[in-house]
Amino acid sequence: MQKNSYENLSKTNKILFLAGIFDGEGSFGVWGKGNGRKTFQCGIEMRDKDILDRFSLFFGGNVMKVRIRNVKWKQTWRWRLSGVRAYDCIDMMIEYMCKRRQEKYKLCSRGQ
Repeated sequence: MQKNSYENLSKTNKILFLAGIFDGEGSFGVWGKGNGRKTFQCGIEMRDKDILDRFSLFFGGNVMKVRIRNVKWKQTWRWRLSGVRAYDCIDMMIEYMCKRRQEKYKLCSRGQ
């Protein structure tokens, strides 16, 4: 990854930066895994792999190439976390997100 001003940010400012991107582009919720079990997940799909690499370096998780579903569309990448790591990630960012996401997160308790 090419170095830029992001590398010089404090931990708090990196969280602010990542929270802003997640608030606009990300998603979280409790989803099924196909075997009847449900788990809390968070993730982002976008064209800017370098941004997703920052999420992966800061919070963990993987960045995966997404299969192009339409020949007219460009390549996208997906970063995702699940379970406790997803909760920990959102816990760090939620106070910087919009009210709508804060309200949604209250419904996604760790007990699910």
